Amino acid sequence: MDKVIAIFTGRDLEEMQKIGGSGHWVANASRIRDIKYALLIRNNGERLSPDDISHGQAFMIGKISGCVASKQHPTRKIVQISEYSLLPNTDNFKKAWKKLTSNEKTNRGQRYPISYMNTNDLLEKIGLEVESLDWLPFDVSPTLEEALEAEDSERTDLPEIVAEAKEMIAEAAGVDIDQVDIRINF
Repeated sequence: MDKVIAIFTGRDLEEMQKIGGSGHWVANASRIRDIKYALLIRNNGERLSPDDISHGQAFMIGKISGCVASKQHPTRKIVQISEYSLLPNTDNFKKAWKKLTSNEKTNRGQRYPISYMNTNDLLEKIGLEVESLDWLPFDVSPTLEEALEAEDSERTDLPEIVAEAKEMIAEAAGVDIDQVDIRINF
């Protein structure tokens, strides 16, 4: 059974091509080596989507070709993609994140932005049959170095760092994110 990594991302295809895949994730590179597909699910977060893809909607699936360390964030990974297929904007792909990661106790999708699953989950929960897709080559932008330099100049805000840390701790501890508190003393 093929393994899948579902990724809750705010990046679109063009942005992913600029950085060489989907990133920058706290993920286990050895685990990703055994995974065949990356299912990309829209996380609009605070920004508006430039297209008609709704928050939580599966919009693309890619064949994983590797996993490398991010140059901007050495402790994080970029999931490299060799081929991709854009998914149609149909009801079965809307709310895919919740459908695929929903916790029975809370009835909401997982907060950690990466979830590991298999192709049977995709077929059963969102009606995606991977074998029937048409695949296109994933072309990495020739301006990759420029994109890397631009990302280096971006500054991450402290609230964003704390929120991400809380997600990772909750995932590792197997608890709801509301049960994680982080306190900083200056």
